[in-house]
Amino acid sequence: MTISEALRLTRNESGRSQEYMAFELGVTRRTILNWESGVSEPSISQAMNWFKLVNKNPLPFLLQNTYPEMDRISYKDDDSKILASLMQIINDLPAEGVRQLMYLFFGNHGSSPRAVLQMVTAHLQTPMKDRIAHGQLVATNYEIAKRTGTLTHPEHIKPDLDYLNAAIETAKTAVENNAKEYSTIKR
Repeated sequence: MTISEALRLTRNESGRSQEYMAFELGVTRRTILNWESGVSEPSISQAMNWFKLVNKNPLPFLLQNTYPEMDRISYKDDDSKILASLMQIINDLPAEGVRQLMYLFFGNHGSSPRAVLQMVTAHLQTPMKDRIAHGQLVATNYEIAKRTGTLTHPEHIKPDLDYLNAAIETAKTAVENNAKEYSTIKR
């Protein structure tokens, strides 16, 4: 999917007019028309603001543009195809993201890698409102353990609580607006 197709699709799905998008983004309607027809493209900040305005998570669209082959990846695909796509994403992660992945699977936290995967998979299958409640509980438990000095491994990699709390708040707004997804990209 091209950027122009993603912009057009998400605007139409949101029910927003080109006029509305132009006003909110501080551009002309003609600019919106040009973006949606592929004549020109928005800046990164304009694109992120676009996704915020239409209440869509930009990550799937960004991944499709960055990794076009991922558009054709399904959990039913051949293992080698899935592994190659996963390796590409891991190679492009910042160092902190790689360290967090390593901690999830190989950290001295007492849970097996398979158990961690099952927990995350089950969590992501629950409704967003339930994931919000779980996220709040996890953040609160972490903060209490940190304050009381009872973290199991305080020297290990730390979560970004500011990001987690921002994601929780953004997800709350999405649920209140009956959205099925959200983005933590700030305007």
